Amino acid sequence: IYTGEDTLSLHDALPIYVVLHAATDYGRSAQLPTSVYAANVEFPMRLLELAMSSSIRLFANIDTFFNTKNKEYEHLGEYTLSKRHFQEWGEICGKKGTLRFVNLRLFHLYGPGDSGEKFMPSIIDKCLNDSQIDLTDGLQRRDFIYIDDAVRAINSGIEAEISKSSGYVHYDVGSGTSHSIREVVESIKRLSNSNSVLNFGALPNRVGEFVDACADVRALNKISWSPQTSLEEGLRRTIGSQRYRGCFGEKLC
Repeated sequence: IYTGEDTLSLHDALPIYVVLHAATDYGRSAQLPTSVYAANVEFPMRLLELAMSSSIRLFANIDTFFNTKNKEYEHLGEYTLSKRHFQEWGEICGKKGTLRFVNLRLFHLYGPGDSGEKFMPSIIDKCLNDSQIDLTDGLQRRDFIYIDDAVRAINSGIEAEISKSSGYVHYDVGSGTSHSIREVVESIKRLSNSNSVLNFGALPNRVGEFVDACADVRALNKISWSPQTSLEEGLRRTIGSQRYRGCFGEKLC
């Protein structure tokens, strides 16, 4: 909750100007579709209604790059559908004139401390253990944004919109440059000094796979934001952090 002060606070005596919604359920653990709906649509809708009834100025929603009109892409289908539904409801509510709804579409976030179930940490872990890694052809391209840059982008978007009137605005949150999965995995192997064998082509591509998912950062550029962390540097930091965690915090291996 952003209070307009330099620090974040939930103190009841301070006015609340912004609600930042980032909670989500990916549906990766074979939950019922209704549990994904409850987390990604029902809960934020209640939060949005509360914000409107409390005269909150701005509601900032963390969206996903999976939220496109590409209905052939089956991966995380329930998650994608639920995120799209809430984003569309947010657009309606913003245009009704009760608050400003800022949709922040997050591309492929990475950095230290991420969940081991996700792509980047899982590849790093396998490389640090010199495992054989079965992959698709790796030609699909993704926009990878380092966590520090993503946080600055979200803060910049909120600061740019907080003083504006009600309505709906959208920001893509990415680096603005895409890299192939093959390039990223090969960089991880090199930077981690791994002996892993990369079996590109061992796995089929997903049905309806995105060929090139890249953020359009022109809206962020207009509010003086640009990424500060290169992919190479971001990978170095992430690998270093994961190597340290793998050694139980005792030393860098």
